[in-house]
This record gives sequence, C-alpha cells and structure tokens, in this order.
Amino acid sequence: MIRIDRRSLEIRDRGPIGVTTPLDRPPRKREETRKKPGPVKRSWIYTQDPAFQNVLDRIPLYARTDLPVLITGEPGTGKELVAEALWALSLRRAQPLLKINCASISESLANSELFGHLPGAFTNALRKKRGKFELAHQGTLFFDEIGDLPLSLQPRLLRAVEQGEVEPIGSEGPLKVNVRLLAATNQNLRHMESQGKFRRDLYDRLATLLIHLPPLRERRGDILLLANYYVWNAAKNYNKGMVRFSAAIEKEMLNYAWPGNIRELKNVVTRAVLLCQGSIVKELDLDPEPHPSEAPTPDANSSVTTLPTRPSAAELENLLRSAQGNVSALSRRLNVCTKTIYRWLRHYNIQVDNYRN
Repeated sequence: MIRIDRRSLEIRDRGPIGVTTPLDRPPRKREETRKKPGPVKRSWIYTQDPAFQNVLDRIPLYARTDLPVLITGEPGTGKELVAEALWALSLRRAQPLLKINCASISESLANSELFGHLPGAFTNALRKKRGKFELAHQGTLFFDEIGDLPLSLQPRLLRAVEQGEVEPIGSEGPLKVNVRLLAATNQNLRHMESQGKFRRDLYDRLATLLIHLPPLRERRGDILLLANYYVWNAAKNYNKGMVRFSAAIEKEMLNYAWPGNIRELKNVVTRAVLLCQGSIVKELDLDPEPHPSEAPTPDANSSVTTLPTRPSAAELENLLRSAQGNVSALSRRLNVCTKTIYRWLRHYNIQVDNYRN
C-alpha cells in the first residue's frame, strides 16, 4: 500500500505489494536550510491498486513545483488529502496552507474574504481585513469546490494566478502576493465552460497540472484494505476490542457501488463497529441508491422490483435466495434501505446467514 509520510517526505510501498520504494528528495535549496519546517500533521493515503499508485506517484513530482494543480474526482475520493500532501511535500511547507470552500462563501462576502478590504471600503467596514491571498503569502491556497466560485470573481482570481497580485476593496492599487494555488472539484469544468459558467482561461491556468482521483468502485482491491484499516481504527477509538468482518459482509462490501466513496466507506464501517454486539460485523447500513453513473437503465426485462409494503415471510425468503443473502444487492433491487430489510428479517425472525453462500 502506498503511504505518504509528511515528516520523512518519502513515499513507501508496504503491505500487499511488498516493495519499498524511497522517493528521491528534491535538491536542497538555501531557502530550505534557512527555514525549518514547522510541525506537520501526519496523513496517510493507502492503496494497493496499481492504477491509483500511478496517480499518487505524481504527487511528489508536482509538489516540487509552484505550478497550479487541479484535483478532480467524485465527492469522498480524497481530494483534500491530496492537496494536503502536495503542500506537505513542497518547499512551502514551512508556510501556511489555507483552505477555502467556494461552495460556502456567499458572493457578497467572497471579495472581502479572498482579497481583503480597507476601513471604510463599504458599510460596516470599520477596520482593515486581510484577505486569504495576503494571509497565505509565501504559502499555499487550496480552493475546494472551485466550480462553485461565482463567475463574477473568476477574473480577479485569474489575475491573482497570472500576475501574482490582488486588489483589496477600497485600495488604490494592487498588492503583490506570492501564493501557490491548488484547486479541487467534483464537477466537469469543461462542461461548465461550454455553458458559460466557468471561464476557459481560468480553467487553463488552474489545470496546468492535473490529478484525477478514481472512484472507489474502480479500486475494488482497495475496498477491503481500507475497510480493515477503518474497522481497526474505530475499534481502537471506541474500545471495542478486536472486531472483524464476516466473509458475507466482505462480499457485500465488494459488491456495493460506494457512491460516497472513501468517506462513505469510513462512515459505514464506523457505524458497523459501534453497533456490533460481538467481535464479528454481520450487518452493514448501506445506502440503496446507486451512483448516477452506475444506475441501470430500466427496460422491459428488468428484474428491479419495488415493494411499497412489507413482503410475506415466504416472499422475503425467496428474495433472499435469489440475492444469495446479499442484503445490499436486495435493497437496491427493491429500492428500499438496508435498515428496512433488516427490520423485516427481525420481524419474521429470519437469519440472513442461512441464505449466504
């Protein structure tokens, strides 16, 4: 599995792959000898998927530059974690990494938040406010959900990226800033550009370097790797002792689409550990809704059935047989949540393990 250790600034391959690959350190610079990096939070990226390893191999290479990086991927794939790794492996790691969630900033306040303002610049502007660019001078700015940045602000962001200057509200001239820019999105910015919702010139600047994170359903080999890490971590945090998954639950996890990706996997495993009455996890609370890109197209021969009411015991047993005891698959087929199915099972005192291969 790939492990990114911010303190040693190395990438090591451990675990299932069984190879140790040290990363060549970048040449030491005078700036690096003058400034001692401050304390850095440790973070890990685990994988045994060869394709994803190739993606992660780009991180230390991109980290050595000051070029903008655009990180793309579905929600929950670890975009923020990659941004943190890019900063932690860079020569700017002694300076701050400031994060901005573009989806949470109102258009009316975004100018002031990003670029700052002077006293009297507008009503209630009683004192000077330093914007994010000024606060991140010599450091790194991470724009999460960059696709949600208001169109009116995009020219000002482009100017900051291209010319290295910002203009606080109420100022008489620009302010020079030296900031490395990272951005992330789960949206298709090219499609937004064709709709006039995102500037093409800004996209071209942000996407100087690209990192695309695949969804978890395309990294099947990592599902149990990550799940076992999260079950161990949750058991330790909540004093549950040794907890593991049953073989049937492992199969269920491998068959699930994980629309929420790694974030969903972590939440599901944490809940399972908390609710587990013994040392073996036998139930999972999974979302029955398929991911939009994975959702099947109904046709005349579709076996998808919707049951608005509780089936009879015989019907439920037949359904379990056809699904080979896979509750998640059955929940998607019936379009009901797994909690509902388990409630039916308890009502009829049906043991799902009897129907699993």
